[in-house]
Amino acid sequence: MPILKIDSCTKIEVAADTLISTKIIGKWVLKYKFLGDAIDTPCGYAVTNARDITLDIEDNSTSSNVNELRLSGNSPVNLYNGGFVITSYDENTGIGTMKIGPLGSTKMAGPEELMECESNYFNMLNEFSEFRVQEGKLHIGRFKKDSTPSRDGGTYFIYEKAK
Repeated sequence: MPILKIDSCTKIEVAADTLISTKIIGKWVLKYKFLGDAIDTPCGYAVTNARDITLDIEDNSTSSNVNELRLSGNSPVNLYNGGFVITSYDENTGIGTMKIGPLGSTKMAGPEELMECESNYFNMLNEFSEFRVQEGKLHIGRFKKDSTPSRDGGTYFIYEKAK
């Protein structure tokens, strides 16, 4: 059951709970990125030599806060890891807010197109602040708000559970 926390007369924050954490824990594979009104593959359709980009979200054994998780995975060239903190969750919309970072990665070099894809992936991941699990898929990004133009459906990654 979510906990309601009121910090002032205007700000209402709904805390996440263990149920939300368990929905996103696991290994995910990035299948698509949604860019406003178009879907693309993780590195673009022209890049055919990219390995799967993965995101492994797991409990953080060093924290007693169930909303502080650890993430790791494969980017197009390197391995990466960092923190994933769930800051709130709205049961009505199914959208949660979170903070990712700081991210660390190995520093191997690769083909230019894969290095560009990796840079874009890390930049977008660092900027994203929302998540939802919808139809068994994990979406991480910035979702459409009622005040945004109709053609701007948001910008987000679409992950599927790894098999």
